Amino acid sequence: MSKSAIVPFVVSGLVVAVLTPLLLSTEYGPAAWWNAASTEMRWRAAIGVAVAVMAALGLFVTALAGRRAEAALGQPPAGLLGLPRLILAPRRVVEARSPEAVIATLEDMVGLAPVKREVNALIARLELEQRRRAEGLPVSAISQHMIFTGPPGVGKTEVARAIGEIFRSLEVLRRGHLVEVDRAGLVAGYVGQTAAKTLEKCREALDGILFIDEAYTLAGGSGGNDFGKEAIDTLLKFMEDNRDRIIVIVAGYTNDMRRFVDTNPGLAGRFTKTIEFPPYSPKDLCEILRRMAARQQFTLPDGFEARLTPWLAQRARADDWSNAREMRTLLEKAREAQAARVAREGGDHRRIEIVDLLRATGEDA
Repeated sequence: MSKSAIVPFVVSGLVVAVLTPLLLSTEYGPAAWWNAASTEMRWRAAIGVAVAVMAALGLFVTALAGRRAEAALGQPPAGLLGLPRLILAPRRVVEARSPEAVIATLEDMVGLAPVKREVNALIARLELEQRRRAEGLPVSAISQHMIFTGPPGVGKTEVARAIGEIFRSLEVLRRGHLVEVDRAGLVAGYVGQTAAKTLEKCREALDGILFIDEAYTLAGGSGGNDFGKEAIDTLLKFMEDNRDRIIVIVAGYTNDMRRFVDTNPGLAGRFTKTIEFPPYSPKDLCEILRRMAARQQFTLPDGFEARLTPWLAQRARADDWSNAREMRTLLEKAREAQAARVAREGGDHRRIEIVDLLRATGEDA
């Protein structure tokens, strides 16, 4: 018997040993109370017990139905501790979107023309395989795992989430959800803990997509205490054992990801498709900034692109440039500059002026 089974066995034995004399004693406990109680009190007690039993039975049936419903949707079992959540706050069921709806969302994203072509080709292949399968024609197995390469802030996570939706709508995956991790989410600091930590994330992503950002850092250690190799070995085995239930997407800089794949022969054999994400152009970044501002109900001045483009072209050469994330930071700084200006001079609080944008970039108006 394992240690995990011995502990509850011993505890339950102690509880039974303590409670049995109390329940059966005629001098004290429930039996003594029952013997001394009047007929009316006995009837009330019996009714109370019956109500409690019916309530417990109702909760059990509700929990059982909820678990079966979640299992039908591909949801992992929550265990005994998840029973209150299952009853009081069950998971919200999200209807699967059609591939066409997902593609429409992707097409609305700024730039990324090569990525959109790759995703459209992926959908075309999957739909063709569905038709062949429906006609009883053979369909050869193709690895669905992918490598996303490119700089940060170019929409890799958003595209991975969209691919999950596509795979769900085409019934390649039951859930199609996205679990996003990095090295810290897979690697532990002590021997034997990394495999368990990696398996936990893999199981969370079962029937969906495991997205590993900056995956090359798993192979970056050269010392004996680096457990990235253990995470890779655990991941590869899980992928093999659950080849039809999980898709893994690894992401990172182009050259770093090439070195990452070369560190383990199993990686090259499983990650056969690479999608390159190009950096955003200054024109694309201006459009991203405009859309971010519009979502927050701010308007930008006409012609702001011409004033912002030189700064974008110069900053994009920096090693730490992060594309769309830089636009989020720029908008936050522009809002701070606008707030200070409006408080000092007055003006439209819904409009960000050129002077605000220039101050956000660190330039004088």
